[in-house]
Amino acid sequence: MAVTRIWAVRDSLQRVLDYAANPQKTALAGDGLAQALHYAGNDAKTRLSAEGEQVLLVTGLHCRAGQAWADMRAVQRRFGKTGGTVALHAYQSFCPGEVTPRQCHDIGVELARRVWGSRFQVLVATHQNTNCLHNHFVINSVSYVDGKKYEQRRSQYAELRAASDEICRKYRLSVVEQPGGKTSRALYQAEHRGEPTRYAQMRAAIRYAMRETSTETDFAAVLRERGYIWQSDPRRKYPTLRPVDGGRAVRIHRLGADCDWPAICQALDENYDRYGPRFYARRHNPWYTLEVPVEYRSLRQARYRGRWPTLWERVKRQSGLWRLYMYYCYQLGIYPKRPAPRVNWPEIRAIWRDIERKLDELNFVTDHGFADLGAVRAYRQQTETRIQELTAQRDACARALRRKAPPPDARAKRDELTRQLAELRREVRLCDRVVDRVTRTRTCREQLHLQTQWEREQEQARRARYRGRER
Repeated sequence: MAVTRIWAVRDSLQRVLDYAANPQKTALAGDGLAQALHYAGNDAKTRLSAEGEQVLLVTGLHCRAGQAWADMRAVQRRFGKTGGTVALHAYQSFCPGEVTPRQCHDIGVELARRVWGSRFQVLVATHQNTNCLHNHFVINSVSYVDGKKYEQRRSQYAELRAASDEICRKYRLSVVEQPGGKTSRALYQAEHRGEPTRYAQMRAAIRYAMRETSTETDFAAVLRERGYIWQSDPRRKYPTLRPVDGGRAVRIHRLGADCDWPAICQALDENYDRYGPRFYARRHNPWYTLEVPVEYRSLRQARYRGRWPTLWERVKRQSGLWRLYMYYCYQLGIYPKRPAPRVNWPEIRAIWRDIERKLDELNFVTDHGFADLGAVRAYRQQTETRIQELTAQRDACARALRRKAPPPDARAKRDELTRQLAELRREVRLCDRVVDRVTRTRTCREQLHLQTQWEREQEQARRARYRGRER
């Protein structure tokens, strides 16, 4: 299945010739038109070996592949639009083994012709340096037809994806029918580090319930025990999962294909065929037994006033010592077995996260010995000034690294400055959190004081009215 994305490139075009001539510098700061073109057309990623020949999978639409920057820059200068957004960068990625390099490149060229080829210059390059073949598109932001800039509408990505899906269906390739929502960078990095994020905990709960149950009823019960409410209504299009503490419901197809409803149904059916309908009860209920006492001769006699008899109603039909034993079991609370208290794990984890934040703020205030909010604000101002100084020093190191013969200690100094800046920015965030928490606490105390004072006045007025009646 093809995955697409598009974003704008905004920067000055200084030193772009150096970036284009030196491939080792494409990873440094200074993204611009030439750097995007050079990244897309990197020989090491686009070269295809076929029958002893070296073929570059790079194609230019309305521009020359080898001189794409010069052609695009000439159009921008002709219409006097060299600032702002200088280019658009997009990619189209395929699953491993789904297409060949040549087929991937042909699909990319066809997509570029259909979406942008009528008005804009496009460089299409196919990269083979990763496990997934993918196409890069660098689109000139200025049209060579009328000089108008590329209109960045909200629907531009939808148009790109629709065209990509149509071409993939033409080549009989898989298409993403239910695309997932955009994941924030912080959430993506947290999941990449293996931290217990909200969605990761939901996936873990679903996978556990899939392993331990064989029916949807047991599946929902297990999720409830782990702090989630399962909602699967046939009148609704998507099943959802939400925490017991009232958090926002999440459609399960956004958690991944292995947690979607078809995968859940397949796992439940396999467990049902192997272990039967009472799979979870046999594994986790110590009072469960396979031997069901047969007390009635027929199904009709098993009914009790139009319904199945309860355990107490079956006991009342017995007599003798067994009935006496069950009576005392009911009196002592042994039967029916009371369910164990349920732990709301999502809410507990949220509380612990808030406690960790409070501990960080407390340690920060204690270590620096702040007496009031004025001291916190003054320290924040000093930290901001220090950040500006270190940022200027790091920019100087970055400029030194772009020279042909950079200083030997420039890279280590830049890395050290980056580490110091990260620590100072963390302290700035802690200052903001401390100020916000103290301000909110004071506001709550003032409101509570006003509420208490109003209640006291109301009580005094009520007592005055009562004394007037007595007189």
